Amino acid sequence: MSQSFQIADDVFFDENVEGIFILSDAGEVFVLEDDVSKAVWNMLADSVQSLDEMCHQIKLKFNIGDEDHVEDDIRDFVTALSKIGVLKECLVPADRIS
Repeated sequence: MSQSFQIADDVFFDENVEGIFILSDAGEVFVLEDDVSKAVWNMLADSVQSLDEMCHQIKLKFNIGDEDHVEDDIRDFVTALSKIGVLKECLVPADRIS
């Protein structure tokens, strides 16, 4: 099993030229403005994602080499979103993650 995440069911979000606006179930608004955080969010909006797959896709999309360790940054970002309740961890067999 791989650690995987998805957007919580009660979260509303919308994207415009300023960024991605996220409304939590507690009524808090969060704004994602940078390209990497928006790319991670859009992956999660499409389907359940494992941390490994998100890191792999971000490295490809932004042409980041293996010497640049983005894994910790993405893990911290996803953990922060989980703590505020807009993401939830889920268990999905690794072969069923897109």
